[in-house]
Amino acid sequence: MWVKPEEVLIAGAFWVTEQTNMYFAMQKRRGHGHGKKGLASLLVGTIDSVLDTKPPPYRILHQTPNSEVYYLIAYAMTSKEILEDWEWLNKNLLSTLFNFDHEDQITEFVRCKIESLVAHSQPSTPVLEDAESQVFQASSDKFHRLFEMPPEEKLINYYPCCYLIKPFPRQGWLYLSLNHMCFYSYIFGGETKIILRWTDVIGLEKTNTYVAPQSIHVSTRHQDYYFSWFITNKSEVFKLMSQLANMAMRQLIDQEGFHEDTNLLSKLSKNLPKNKSYLKRDLDCRAHSEAFRATFRLSPEEKLDGTINCAMWTPFNKRHEKGTLYLSNNYVCFKSKIEDALMVIIPLRDVLVIENAGNQAAGESTVLFTTKHKTSFLVSQVDDRDFLLQKLSELLSKTHHNRSSGDSTSLSSSSNSFILLESAADEERNPRNSQCDQVLNQPLIDVFPMPIHGDVLEIETNRYKKWTKHFEEYGRGVSMYRTSETAELITKGIPDKFRAEVWLIFSGAINDLSTHPGLYAKLVDQALTKKNQANDEIERDLHRSLPEHPAFHESIGINALRRILSAYAYRNPQIGYCQAMNMIASVLLLYCSEEEAFWLLVAICERLLPDYYNRRVVGAQVDQHVMDDLLEKHVPKLYAHLQKLGLTGMICLSWFLTLFLSVMSYDCAVYIMDCFFYEGVKAAFQIALTMLEMKEDALLKCRDEGEAMQLLNEYLSGIYLIKEEPIDIGEDLSRTPSPPIAMTIPVGTPVGPKSRMEKSHNKSVAISTLIYESYRRFSTQLTRKEIESLRLKYRLKVVQNLEEQSMRTAMRSIPKYVQFDKEELQELFLLLRGDHLWQVACGAASALNSCDEHSGAQLINAEQFRNAFIAFTPWGQNANPNLAPLAFICIFALASTYFKLDPIGFGEFVQVLYLTGKADITKKLMFFFILHLPPLLDTTIETPTLDLEDQTAEMAAEASEFFCSVETLTSETDSLSLKSLSPTSNSSRTNSVDCRQSEELSTFRNAAVSETTIPLPEMNQTHFIAMWKTLYDIFMQHKNEQELYHAVVKVGTLLTSLGDAGKILKSALHPITNRGAVEESKVEDAVDCASELPGVLNSRKQNLSLPLNSDRSQENVGATGDFAEKHPPPGEFKITFEQFVASVLTETPLDDFFNEKIDLKNSIERFRSKRLLRHTSLSSSPEY
Repeated sequence: MWVKPEEVLIAGAFWVTEQTNMYFAMQKRRGHGHGKKGLASLLVGTIDSVLDTKPPPYRILHQTPNSEVYYLIAYAMTSKEILEDWEWLNKNLLSTLFNFDHEDQITEFVRCKIESLVAHSQPSTPVLEDAESQVFQASSDKFHRLFEMPPEEKLINYYPCCYLIKPFPRQGWLYLSLNHMCFYSYIFGGETKIILRWTDVIGLEKTNTYVAPQSIHVSTRHQDYYFSWFITNKSEVFKLMSQLANMAMRQLIDQEGFHEDTNLLSKLSKNLPKNKSYLKRDLDCRAHSEAFRATFRLSPEEKLDGTINCAMWTPFNKRHEKGTLYLSNNYVCFKSKIEDALMVIIPLRDVLVIENAGNQAAGESTVLFTTKHKTSFLVSQVDDRDFLLQKLSELLSKTHHNRSSGDSTSLSSSSNSFILLESAADEERNPRNSQCDQVLNQPLIDVFPMPIHGDVLEIETNRYKKWTKHFEEYGRGVSMYRTSETAELITKGIPDKFRAEVWLIFSGAINDLSTHPGLYAKLVDQALTKKNQANDEIERDLHRSLPEHPAFHESIGINALRRILSAYAYRNPQIGYCQAMNMIASVLLLYCSEEEAFWLLVAICERLLPDYYNRRVVGAQVDQHVMDDLLEKHVPKLYAHLQKLGLTGMICLSWFLTLFLSVMSYDCAVYIMDCFFYEGVKAAFQIALTMLEMKEDALLKCRDEGEAMQLLNEYLSGIYLIKEEPIDIGEDLSRTPSPPIAMTIPVGTPVGPKSRMEKSHNKSVAISTLIYESYRRFSTQLTRKEIESLRLKYRLKVVQNLEEQSMRTAMRSIPKYVQFDKEELQELFLLLRGDHLWQVACGAASALNSCDEHSGAQLINAEQFRNAFIAFTPWGQNANPNLAPLAFICIFALASTYFKLDPIGFGEFVQVLYLTGKADITKKLMFFFILHLPPLLDTTIETPTLDLEDQTAEMAAEASEFFCSVETLTSETDSLSLKSLSPTSNSSRTNSVDCRQSEELSTFRNAAVSETTIPLPEMNQTHFIAMWKTLYDIFMQHKNEQELYHAVVKVGTLLTSLGDAGKILKSALHPITNRGAVEESKVEDAVDCASELPGVLNSRKQNLSLPLNSDRSQENVGATGDFAEKHPPPGEFKITFEQFVASVLTETPLDDFFNEKIDLKNSIERFRSKRLLRHTSLSSSPEY
């Protein structure tokens, strides 16, 4: 292959010259060919591996006699190809070169000629997009080739490093992809490969020891790996590995795959790094966007578009604060370089004008933002003002301005605040029903005013004055200047009048409220009409929500709480409803209107405390481990004692889940919530650490777990507002209720054990003192970055522990009669689990949660069932998957219908696996026979003949329709349906059919797994034909297919004769049956007699076609002539299970086929080898 001439300074290193002339040399790579096992091959291969270079083994160089510079002009993979190029040079070029006088002319001529050949030999290719460089594409191809990865697996980046392993380290390359971490090394003939799935990683941390200096430690269930000596910055590698591992844990929790951001290529960008993969850019953008959203409390839809250095003018102190301007699709944000000095959020929906505000020639690169609230923000010292204005213009053009009256950022907790935000057009399209009319538009503390402590009132008044002054100086609403003075005011408490507004601003819920007007009302309308498990759980917890407040003793508070929780469960079914949400929502309702409380609940569950409120409370468990780590670091002596008592891992779980509402009075806990909405979860950690540190001496004296918990409970319940005793201040100091639904409570009325009027006899500490001490002790020692780092560390362990629990739950669900080895079943579980995760990651499967949230058991959908059935059972391994869809559907339907699970559980799948591949032949034949009886089989459902990969979902849906809607079954003699019932009303008939169907399915399954024989119904001719088609299909690829075919023909002919003989006898007995039914035993005796008539059998065998392909209608053999017209024959083709078993056992090939036992261990290994995702000898983690 001709290549564009390139200079080669050292022509002899690692190469052997095979042929040469005056102007050209043909060379072969050392160690290639016959000498590939020699020392030269080992050395060259090692260098190529370490330097990531592996050129083709043959090449041709050009050189003039007096020059020291060589030019590479051709290379090839085989000697035949290079010889063809060599002969062409000798024949067409060499003689011409002797005519030149100067060597420079010779070289120039050769270069031009070779470039011309390259241009003519290679077709024109389009210029690559600026997504990935050619060098990276080559490395990606090498990654897929080395580790046999499928095309769907995308390489992110690769780094040179050293794998620390005995007896000596292996220098090589670390490849990081979306779902795998791989390592490859080739040192002196020794090849080392590691393939790890990110979902198998349970630990990831930096280490710096004598044995492993400056290394990254990766832990799995079975082995530890150390990678060191990174040429690239180790922090960059660790950051990417942490991000990919975190994405894998999210995948295990949420069952969502990765979707590339295709908008990156079209974005207006500057200063992008070179030679970076498109996916690496995507992941970097995701990481930056995630940090951006967490810092400014924005919704998950926001993506960081870019940053630029600048300074912002602060009118309250008349100075320019240097920092960074962040641009996203809907917001412009500023953050100062000094931590907590200044932060500003400007929603683009509020921006009216963006303009130049200075002379750039004079160095005044300033930009002025003017909002519709008549506030201005001046940004100066912009590095590239023109580019910034162009970018802002692009973002503004995509922003949809909502200028309805409901879109306002000036909030108040009065009765005027944010009532149902629907435009007039929305009201016309969606007229409000009774539920919408009842939505509460004011805080419950205005409806149910509580008596106020005298000193509390004075403190409240002072706070109100300070906050009012702060708003005047620093602005109000989402775009207020957030400074250290704001943080100081937060720690001292927020007045009740401003609490809703401040919570909404600092939690980011104000943005959701402004951008989704009317959504809450629509959610309420839809949620309350649904009957589901979440609403049932909500009903049970409504009256247990903040019982100490009178608002939740009345229907007003209860109904508002019901609407909020039901609307959220409907909006986010993945979370639904979780205990502790009711306590938080009830407190939110006290200080906020109903819609405001809903969006605050959204902010808490989805942004501030992610993964807390699901069935497995993953986030709370992770933060409990983080708390233990922080406690060990800051209060090590107490940590050791609590660990001895067995309290670590559980002590703070309820604190964080309920934001301390479950352990202290709500009027104290709201002060912690004030800090929580401003600081995030950092405030909760500070408070918890402070409480434990303050009670360290007392806890160290505790001798057991109960004593320690009692001490903490008494301490928490003793937290109070102020030091003085409460006094009765009179009605005039109570909050004035709103006129429409005003309710008054006389002063001094007892309203609960933790009210503001309660006299605490065991006071421990004032809430203001506790908050002050938490900031004094841990504000600088504890950072958000440290918390997020620890969260990642423990999220890996928590999620993997939950996966282990899921596997143990699945193992317990398997009946004792299933005779599989425990280790085999665990391997099977991990294999199916990994297979599902791979489908989700590649987008081939929906985001179905493959674990039952209630039991944690693995669930298997129809597509997974089909693949596993083909891989692990003799019926599936020998079947033609395109011709045997009916068996897959029926077996899956049997399990899913009986167990009322779709998808089915892992335990049910193992039972099916046992009945088809491990049970004795009688059980296998009984199971096969049952699959073709009604109601499992219905020929009114057309059997698909296309490829199952595209038809599985449709077939499963059709099967489900059959079980759920039995009214579609026909009563015709040639259809597979339930027997006709007496004519009744449609509803009663449907209920009767459903009841009978359930009873039959239960009988069938009990028959399949019972140790005793249970009578089965007879099979008619149409079912028999379908069963015989399936029987032929499941051995089509068997090695003894011919012998099995002949055996099926013989047995089919025999059973058809038996069925027809029984039909003749029943027809002959018809005159008797007009008066009364013949006893079943007599009919069976007659059928048995018919089976012994050799003349009948022989005559039928000669004329009967194979029932596999028979579409003939039923023959009325016993009814002819006038007798048939006057007396229609009631006799039907019937086959009993006993006849079926006896007939199959007469043929040795069929007997051997159904006696085959599966070797599950070997089947798993074969399945892994067929799947492109597998594990190697260096990784014990389960691969597939």
